[in-house]
Amino acid sequence: MAGWGWDWWLNSDAGLAARISIGLSIFLALAAWDLARRGRAATRWREYLFLAAVVAAAMAYGAASDRIASDISWEYFYYGKGLDQRLGPRVPPDAAALHREACKIGLKATWSAGLIVGVVLLVANNPGRGRPQLPYTQLLLLLPVVLLATAVGAALGGWVGAHGWLAWTSRDLRMLARDDLFRPQRFMCVYGINLGSYAGGLLATAASVLWIIRRRRRGE
Repeated sequence: MAGWGWDWWLNSDAGLAARISIGLSIFLALAAWDLARRGRAATRWREYLFLAAVVAAAMAYGAASDRIASDISWEYFYYGKGLDQRLGPRVPPDAAALHREACKIGLKATWSAGLIVGVVLLVANNPGRGRPQLPYTQLLLLLPVVLLATAVGAALGGWVGAHGWLAWTSRDLRMLARDDLFRPQRFMCVYGINLGSYAGGLLATAASVLWIIRRRRRGE
């Protein structure tokens, strides 16, 4: 039973797959129940399909971003993300294995972020008095905007990090820069990419919520 503890659920690849599978099963069951109860008036399946699309887009972005970032700084993933335990003592590690593990890290980091973004957009579009819901097709059009803003934030964050302007955020980063460890410019560039991605996604989500609210107020 030790293999089924919290560490397995939260940190292992199998645990991630299990959490996603359980979540999808719950959503499918709720959608089926709503469809059986309300027939053509059922709406839950549209909401869950929208959530699935947002999560899939976020995971695709996360995998692609970390795949590119692993070319910039293998040290960030090998030392900073603990991949030395999986990839062995050889440095630099095997490129194909590094890329594969980096993509897994991106998937793990972004599926929950995508779910949060999808839920926030759905809440902003909830039915209200005198405020018609926007079609889900319009909500889906917001996805490229959020992803583009996330990518722009990543680029800006990477540029800031590469110039060493994020070292103040962590004692470890200051040590890397001071002692010239792990190619610190590249390491902090990837650190900035990750921070910038979250910042860009957060700002784009907030802007999307405001856009939804304003359009609903105008009855569009």
